[in-house]
Amino acid sequence: MRNFSIQSVGNQAVITVDLSFINIESLNRLFERLRVEQLIRKADFSDEVNGIGKEIKHSWWQKNREQYLKGIANADCD
Repeated sequence: MRNFSIQSVGNQAVITVDLSFINIESLNRLFERLRVEQLIRKADFSDEVNGIGKEIKHSWWQKNREQYLKGIANADCD
């Protein structure tokens, strides 16, 4: 069996996942993220709100980049 497969059945998608590939908690997080993204699209935020969101993300990344990536830069150089 492949790690996962997706089949179209009528107007639904059937997803089959080998649980040795990914655990249930990770699947729940994935589907929760998909649900949030669907709600965001449904909300249809204005361009102004989207711009503010991008500014917030950019600012956060500028402030936290070093801490977030700490230890990753040389991880493959052992």
